[in-house]
Order: sequence, then C-alpha cells, then structure tokens
Amino acid sequence: MQPLGLTIKDNEAYLNGHKITDLAKEYKTPLYVMDETTIKNAITTYQENMKSDKYRFDLVYASKAFLTLEFVKYIDALQLHIDAVSLGDLYVIQKSGMSLNKVVFHGNNKSNEEIEFAIKNNIGYLVIDNMNELEKVITISNKLQKAVTCLIRVNPGIDAHTHKYIQTALFTSKFGESIYDKPRIDEMLKLVKSSKYVNLCGFHAHIGSQIHETAAFQLEIEKMIDFQNEINQEYKLHLQTLNLGGGFGIKYEKDERNLSIEEMSSSLKKYIEEKLVDSNSEINHIMIEPGRSIVGRAGITLYTCSYIKQTFGKKNYVFIDGGMTDNIRPALYGATYECDIANKMNAPKEILVDVAGKCCESGDIIRKDVLIPNVESGDIMLVYATGAYNYSMFSNYNNMLKPAVILVGSNVKVISRRETLEDLCKLF
Repeated sequence: MQPLGLTIKDNEAYLNGHKITDLAKEYKTPLYVMDETTIKNAITTYQENMKSDKYRFDLVYASKAFLTLEFVKYIDALQLHIDAVSLGDLYVIQKSGMSLNKVVFHGNNKSNEEIEFAIKNNIGYLVIDNMNELEKVITISNKLQKAVTCLIRVNPGIDAHTHKYIQTALFTSKFGESIYDKPRIDEMLKLVKSSKYVNLCGFHAHIGSQIHETAAFQLEIEKMIDFQNEINQEYKLHLQTLNLGGGFGIKYEKDERNLSIEEMSSSLKKYIEEKLVDSNSEINHIMIEPGRSIVGRAGITLYTCSYIKQTFGKKNYVFIDGGMTDNIRPALYGATYECDIANKMNAPKEILVDVAGKCCESGDIIRKDVLIPNVESGDIMLVYATGAYNYSMFSNYNNMLKPAVILVGSNVKVISRRETLEDLCKLF
C-alpha cells in the first residue's frame, strides 16, 4: 500500500515533493525511506479517536516494528509512550533522551540485569510475564529497596486468525499466564500483596499481529474487562490500568481487506466505553500498543535494478541490490509486497518476473510473479509498506551492509546512517 505522501508526475514517483530517483542517487541504495506524512497521520488518528472522557488514554508505540535513536526522539516530541523488550531497547530509548518512565517493558524471559536496570531507572511499567519472573522482580526490588509499577501479562485464549508465528494469545503461547489458570493467578496475586515494593496497577494482553478485523479485539476487550473486574472484586483490589496490546494490521496488497486506523480505533473506543460503563468497572486507564500500523505503510525500500535474466526454463528474474537481509519477511512468513519502478510509474507492466535479491539463497525472493515494465540497468525499484519489521529484522548474512534510513517530510533527515565495511569488523 502506497504511503500518503507519494505522488506521480511525468512518469516519476515523488515523496512529499522529493523525486524518488533523486533520493536514491543522493543516499544510495538499498535505502529505507520513511514518509513523515503517513506517520503523523497514523499517530494523530489514534490520539484523536481513542481519547475519551471515560478513561485516560496512552498511545504506546511498539518499538519492535522500527526503532532508531532519532525516531524515538521524533515520537517523544509527539507525546507517545513506547514499549521495550530488551536491555538494548532500553539503552537506545534512554540515549535518545526520552524518560524511561514513559516505557512499558515487556519480555517473557527478562534477565536480572534487565530488571535491575529498569527498576533503577524508574521504568514506567514493568510487565511481569510469569510466576518465576514475579519472584525475580520481588527479589531484585527488595535488594534495591525501590518500588516498581507493574502489570501482569495474561493470556485471554483468543484465536486472532493471523500467521501462526505472530499469534500470541493461544493457550499454547509462550507469553503470559492464562486467565483460566485460577490457581496460578491466585498464587501470583497473593505474592504481589505480600511484596513491599511491587505495585500492581493492572493487566496486559496482546492477541497477535497483523489482525484485520474488530471482532478479535472486541472479544479481547470483553474478556479482559470482565477478568480485571472479577479480580478487583474477589481480591478487594483497585487495579485501574488495562493495556490491550497492539496487532492492528495494514494492507500489503491492493486487494487485501483491512480497516483503516480511523475505523478500527473509533470502533474500539466505542466498545471499550460501553463495556466499562455497563460493567461499572474501576478501570480508568487504557493503553494500546500499535507499531506496524504507525510505521508500516510509511516505509518504502528503494533498490537499484541490474537487469532481467531469463532462465532456460523461461523464468524471468529482475535482480536488485538488496534482498532477504533487508527484508526477511517474504522468506520467513511468505509475506507479499507490491512494487513499482520509480522512474517508470505510468509505463505499461508487461513482463512477469520474480524480484530476486543478491544473497546466496534460492529463497531470496522479495516478490514472486509480479508484472513490471521493461527494466533497464540503473532503474530504481520501490517496494511499498516496508516500514515495519524490515529494518528491525535486518541481518548481516553474506556480510551485506545495513541500509541507511531517511525520514522524508518537507525536508529529508538521515535517522540511521548506512553501515560501512569498517563496521563489519568492529566486533572482531
């Protein structure tokens, strides 16, 4: 799906007034390009459509989708919170200047070092994944004699109808404790109540990623509000925060069905408000954690094409100067992406090709069976909707270099420089 800032003039693609081929020439390829127009639109839509007089709302950016130091600064200025899942995430966020009290710290197997760092640096919310982790957090907070605000991650047992790799709320998922495991929940809550420094304020759930329907989220809202209400009543608690996670999908292909952010967020707000009022709930603080839906559509990746090769078996390949190292999702998930030739946007698409990367793998295919114009050496291919889980899942396989990332609005800013050959040897 094309970013909002993309336009076409005289057969050429432009992003917020900048010619795509000029960007490729100046910043080299492969190149990750982020559209500021799309990012700001997504953030504003969530903020405006989810705010309510029935609850306080926090928009928490899911950093695993895309994270650089400069991007953290950017979203901090737009009043977002952020999540983290590792000591590395926490370090980057801290180095950006964002206060760690705006961070929701996740992870199913946090180390002692990570927990201690989070507590020492006044983490906003530490999400406790399981009973063993709770015991670890209590031990470390006692040692530090320092309070920590926590959520407990629970699993509501919802099949979100997405790829099995990104389903996170089945009964067999590695994340959280089941809301139906009453003995385990009881044990954890009693332990929390006996703790001097662990301040439990609510629960967290996340049902999966790349979800295109409201029904799964409505079921999550219903189950989680009912669960937290029951816990408050049974244990005489006043837990007021509910984090519903993220997972909101985007369109990767034109014919893919997907609700807009406006449609999804408006629907969820209405359902949350009705459920809170109808159940007379004490919950007054709602968080959601979108990542892909903020940056996914905003990203495009630029490649330089070499030529079209036809095999003896009549298969056509167009070769590009990147591949599975900068976009592993087609090989990992079978994900599909749409693409164009940036300098031939209106040219007839007459040649059926596979878009092949340069890694030494037969599976290094960015897109199979796509119609494109006749390609000449030096043409610039743009691949859409690469803003999420491309840069963040980059690998140095075959010692390929990590592309630069630029943020394009009225001006162009490099938010991550291109990796160099010297960088490859810094750890040796």
